[in-house]
Amino acid sequence: MPLHRWRVGRALALAALAATCTAPPAHALRIVTWNFQQYPQNVLSARQPNFRTVMANINADVLIAQELDSAAGRDSFLTNVLGVVEPGQWSATAWTFLFGTEGGAVFYKPAKVSLSAPTTIQTAGPRDVLLVTVTPVGYSAPAAQFRLYSEHTKAGSPVPCSPQPCNSDSTVRRLECTDLRNSMNAAPAGSNILLGGDFNFYGAFEGGYVRLTEHQLDDDGRMRDPLLAYGLGTPGANWHSNSGFALFDTQCPCNTGCQPNFSGGGMDDRFDIWFSSLSMVDGQGLDYLPDLTQADGAMPYTYGNDGSKYNTDINAGGSNGMVGIAVANALHDASDHLPVVLTIQVPAKVVTDASLAFGSVIVGATASQNLAVANGATAPADALSYTLSAPAGFTAPGGGFEQAVGDPATLQAIGMDTSTRGTRSGNLAVNSDDVDLPVKNVPLSGTVLDHAVASLDSASIQTAASVDFGMHELGGFADHAVRVHDKGYDALRARLSVNGAAIVGGDGRFSIVGGFSPTLLAGTGKTWNLHFNDAGANLDQNYDATLTFASTDEALPGAAAASDLVVSLHARPLSGPVGVPARDVPKVLAFYPPHPNPLTREAIFAYDLPAPAPVTLGIFDLSGRRVAELVSGTQDADRYQVRWGALSDAGAPVRAGLYFARFSTPGLTRLTRLIVLP
Repeated sequence: MPLHRWRVGRALALAALAATCTAPPAHALRIVTWNFQQYPQNVLSARQPNFRTVMANINADVLIAQELDSAAGRDSFLTNVLGVVEPGQWSATAWTFLFGTEGGAVFYKPAKVSLSAPTTIQTAGPRDVLLVTVTPVGYSAPAAQFRLYSEHTKAGSPVPCSPQPCNSDSTVRRLECTDLRNSMNAAPAGSNILLGGDFNFYGAFEGGYVRLTEHQLDDDGRMRDPLLAYGLGTPGANWHSNSGFALFDTQCPCNTGCQPNFSGGGMDDRFDIWFSSLSMVDGQGLDYLPDLTQADGAMPYTYGNDGSKYNTDINAGGSNGMVGIAVANALHDASDHLPVVLTIQVPAKVVTDASLAFGSVIVGATASQNLAVANGATAPADALSYTLSAPAGFTAPGGGFEQAVGDPATLQAIGMDTSTRGTRSGNLAVNSDDVDLPVKNVPLSGTVLDHAVASLDSASIQTAASVDFGMHELGGFADHAVRVHDKGYDALRARLSVNGAAIVGGDGRFSIVGGFSPTLLAGTGKTWNLHFNDAGANLDQNYDATLTFASTDEALPGAAAASDLVVSLHARPLSGPVGVPARDVPKVLAFYPPHPNPLTREAIFAYDLPAPAPVTLGIFDLSGRRVAELVSGTQDADRYQVRWGALSDAGAPVRAGLYFARFSTPGLTRLTRLIVLP
């Protein structure tokens, strides 16, 4: 963008900002360099209120000061300036002696940054250079830290003397910057460096400026002038008394009515500058944002300079396009330099859910959970760049993603494999450019269950059975039981939801005792007692019906219907005593589950013999020892019911617990569990 077009746009933006009087935008980290001009020796009582006014409006987090002339001055500024405008928010490093009576300190907000102890770098000039390492709060990696240098080079003429060697002011500045560049080159490779202060440069032609910014064999300490793109740092550029660069002048904010010992002369020199290492202008991680169109300080800018005060007072005409007139008046009387402000972009911060739990699903289900990924840094901040890597048993979107700071979290669909049963667990890796947490592991967990299996028997899958109430005179029919199981239930099988039971046929005489209520079955089956109502029944008539149990998997993703369980029901009221079995000989060999089960006093065993055959029926305990023998011998073809009163062969009541009934005849053997209750 041509400089003149940018100056017009910049002036309009600054004027609009001043007119709105809104609070400054949120910022991650704002750093200020300011030459205090002999603080506190020079007319402190008159200047101190002006420092308060400026600091109350500049919204700084870190401040490096030049011409801070004593430890008492450091304490005075900390207590009587910063402590007044933002009580309890500021701290300071120790005052460090640099030259003569001049020293320096770094003022900072502990809520925003932590600082190393200050050290000094000796140069060929009159003053040492102050150095601290700054770590933004919430970060710890070296990539998020920066080395902060505060420099005040020799003041005086821009003309180097000749022949060499000689010691003109410009030559001394070149020697100072040569020593400083050598020291910065010795910093660890890739170090983030900010260099600020009062350099007394009259233009880019000065040897000191060249030393700081030139390419050398070791470029770790090479500095970049952020205004290079706008002509200030081009080789040979002269910004002294040059109205074309009026917007960037820092000295002197007063032309008339200056405080004692101020240099005066109005705004015509760019002495105060922020430089940075190349690593802080690469657009990644810790950076500053060199966008000169921003009025919020997202670039190094001269605070209070609206570009219209060339060679005059910063408050000339009773107005200022960047700051209110009260602040402009304070800048006029606080120091003979203006502060220069730099806003830092901090690295991205990855923020995700702590974990994702898929819970329990059933084989074949679609299992998906959304992982929220956000950039948790404070704006301005680098965009979060990340990829996702899923562990075995899970899936994640491929490719790379970007998450801008301040944007709503992106929901990434994470899937779980449900092709086979089993438990799933592992860490989803979020690989990002978060310098403190390049790999964030998000624990994933879930369980895939087999479908439930409906059965009328606990030992095998049985979906059909018969219950024969037998042939009895009216009033002689006993209730019979039927039991439903989730066959093979274990921790990786869904529970069985038995949600319906319908009886069709039998003239409506068959029913479930107490009615039917849905139930959820796991390791223990459920018994329903069945009743035949013989009141008013036709004698010597067969009554047949069908009981159908409907069931499904429990209500989980992937649930499906289970097989219907069909129970054939039969009863025959007789007009007299039971006749010969041949009157109703069964056609199919069958053994029916005992009922009731569990039992307290008595259980009934029923079986059908279509032809004469040897039969054994016995009760056994868990050790395999026979407790009672109920049937042993050859029996004719017939329908049989055998009652067991929970007694041993010796006639003693058996203990409560689990027993097994074993029925055996040629062509059929059944082993059925039987529970005796106390």
